[in-house]
Amino acid sequence: MTDPDDRFLTERLHALAGGVTPPVVPADADVRRGRRRLVRVRATMAGASIGALAVVLGVTGLTAGDPQATEPPVVGRTTGTALPATPDGSTPSGSPSRGERDGERDGGGDELTSLGGGGGGAAVGDPASGSASSDATGDGADEHSGKAGSKAGGQPGHWPTGPVVPTDGSTDDVTDGPTDTPTGSPTGSPSDEPTATPSTDGPGTPTGSPTPTGTPTTPPEDPTPPTTGPVRVPKVLSYFNEVLADHLDADRDHLATYDRRVDRRKATRIDGRLFALSGSYRWTDGDDTEAVAVKVATGWDQVDWRCGTTPATWDCAAATGAELARHDGLRQVAAPRADGQVVVVSTEVASADVSDDDLVAAALDDRLVVPGDAVPAAPPLLDAGAFGASGQAALVRDGESFTTTGWARTPSVRGTWAVAGTDRGTLAWSATPLYSGGAWTCLTTYRSCTDVVVDDAGTVVHVGALRKKGGWVLQYDGPTYAVRVSSSDPTFAKKRAYPFLVAPAWQPAASAP
Repeated sequence: MTDPDDRFLTERLHALAGGVTPPVVPADADVRRGRRRLVRVRATMAGASIGALAVVLGVTGLTAGDPQATEPPVVGRTTGTALPATPDGSTPSGSPSRGERDGERDGGGDELTSLGGGGGGAAVGDPASGSASSDATGDGADEHSGKAGSKAGGQPGHWPTGPVVPTDGSTDDVTDGPTDTPTGSPTGSPSDEPTATPSTDGPGTPTGSPTPTGTPTTPPEDPTPPTTGPVRVPKVLSYFNEVLADHLDADRDHLATYDRRVDRRKATRIDGRLFALSGSYRWTDGDDTEAVAVKVATGWDQVDWRCGTTPATWDCAAATGAELARHDGLRQVAAPRADGQVVVVSTEVASADVSDDDLVAAALDDRLVVPGDAVPAAPPLLDAGAFGASGQAALVRDGESFTTTGWARTPSVRGTWAVAGTDRGTLAWSATPLYSGGAWTCLTTYRSCTDVVVDDAGTVVHVGALRKKGGWVLQYDGPTYAVRVSSSDPTFAKKRAYPFLVAPAWQPAASAP
């Protein structure tokens, strides 16, 4: 069986084991053995828990019982009891009294001097007159009964510890008073009323200017708003929510905090740069929930604002530094900034809960800005009136007419062009800022696109032929604005539009970003 070459060793071992009968264990014995094992385990765990608890209690008692060696001993304030004068009026003996022995034992001699005068030394009267006065009533004195009290504000039998007399003979800060050991009886009886003027240097009078004990701390600076640095839209909209609450609901009774999972938001980006950001917040009043919204934009070209447009569909009114509009159940306030940015605050809440003045104040808050460090800068806004009048003067000749059907401050003008009273088609002109992507693009709606040089300086105007009805589009991309003229009538003379397109008046200097 031990031969390593025996290939049937495993089979023989199994056959040998198969002939052995296993011992039969009764079920009740097996149960008892298991219960004994469970009891041993539980006893072991209980013993370990008790041992750990004893260790914890012992350590706690050692550390929390007696004070540490490094802790200073607690010294209680010595409170003396006033002793009455002897019946024969004699002075205390020269031997140390019990209070003096206590003071020497406790090291509290200095504390005893403060009991009679509340913490300060009392003035001593003229020894020749035999009277004594004090600036405060001590524990053992009765200034109205005429009974003997404490000398120099101290208790009977306990002479105050006075300043040490200098050995050089100087008398600075030394008061006339009894020596450490009394030598005789008092020369007179105390009068009913004090005869000396109380000292004006009471214990509560400070003797010098206070010295600060710590280094003054610099007041904390205001935290940097999330509108600077990398743009994190949820943090910015939460910050805008706080700004609106300051003006509309300071107590936070109705305006809910921003919740990115519930509240709507929209960001407008072009080539990775942020041009507009808007957010809507919940205004709750009982079971009703309405909306308060804010939008910050780099310019009017990023805002749908129809005040001053034709046809007039909004009810608009001027406000200080802003415009107020009502339409479609909304109230909106648009506030332009000096740098060209525009802030629009909108709400469905009734004016009884949020006034127009509060909306205007919220829109004018300087904290509402387009977030980021490199915010695109919109060019100066063109004069829409001058733009419309100049376009009509350049494009419409004698014998022709133009009827305006649409006008906006962006600026843009649209109307019907007629010749001899006959409508020939739609004529429109507009200007779009180039900073937000208004450059020329040959669209699929154009049948063809060509470039035309319109002057000796080599100025190029882009021409696009429309597929429908055969109209055309002209556009000039200037330094700041893309100026466009379009006609649905292909017979309209394009040359009329060239001088108007390239006029320098429509290209104001762009502000630095």
